[in-house]
Amino acid sequence: MKYYCPVILFWSWVFSAAGPLAAAELVTVQLVGGAQVTATLLQKTADRVVLDLGHEVVTIAARQVLAVGPAAQQTSGQTTDKEFYTLGRLAEAPVPQLVKRYGDAVVTVATPSGMGSGFLISDAGHLITNYHVVEENLNVVVTVFQRKSQGYQKRQLKQVKILALHPLRDLALLQLDLQELGDFQLQHVVLASRSTVRVGDLVFAIGNPLGLERSVTQGIVSSTTRTLGQLRFIQTDASINPGNSGGPLFNARGEVVGVVCAGYSFFSGLAFGIPAPDLIDFLKHRDAYLFDSTQPQNGVKYHAPPWRETEPQAD
Repeated sequence: MKYYCPVILFWSWVFSAAGPLAAAELVTVQLVGGAQVTATLLQKTADRVVLDLGHEVVTIAARQVLAVGPAAQQTSGQTTDKEFYTLGRLAEAPVPQLVKRYGDAVVTVATPSGMGSGFLISDAGHLITNYHVVEENLNVVVTVFQRKSQGYQKRQLKQVKILALHPLRDLALLQLDLQELGDFQLQHVVLASRSTVRVGDLVFAIGNPLGLERSVTQGIVSSTTRTLGQLRFIQTDASINPGNSGGPLFNARGEVVGVVCAGYSFFSGLAFGIPAPDLIDFLKHRDAYLFDSTQPQNGVKYHAPPWRETEPQAD
């Protein structure tokens, strides 16, 4: 919410040049006293305005409204480009718009041992997932998605490099092969530039629970100081299931505030994410966690030899 000095001393409606505002349109409402609210318009009548803030629906009496007009499209806010990731403070927007804007940055990460989620952090194909998603595997397949005029398309990429692993913090940095990617255009996320997560804040996750690609779940932050195994996590009641691991946890501005790492499907309302500051620290000091395929602890999985029952010996 932004505050400005009021310059209109009488109540009025403002329409766009194309005509009256339509329901489900993003609008900016200027209130008596100078406050300004940007949200999705659900209903506008002579006596009230109904807005969808994402986490709740509010009704504003017409006598409190100075003007209603189309919202200015703010997509980037203030961002800072690092070596291969972006930090920023974005403008708040309705969840459907944020999903449309950043949904293509979420990918599927599959190995012979299972499947999880991940998200792109650069145009060069760098992506983040959980360590336990790629643990003890070198054969990693990433599926990327792209919205085109004829609908969504997806492509499986098999030339995936493991760049760095942080087993303790359950983080992994991978990179796609841009030649294998071909004409697919990559969309990357923006990481929260500072820790501003508060208990009660709206958050949503995009991932692939149980193989259901591009699923979106929404909830609130239940705790920001939950400690498990001497490590700090964000607790949320957003629905998280196997397959969501490694996916992004967004706030109401579309910034990634955490990496989904665990959920309890048998206990509704218990899910956890690795805070964004820990992810940024991992990226800054990735040299300490570089993956080396020549080392014994490289992640190669040795399968047990086939077992065969011994035939009984003749007397």
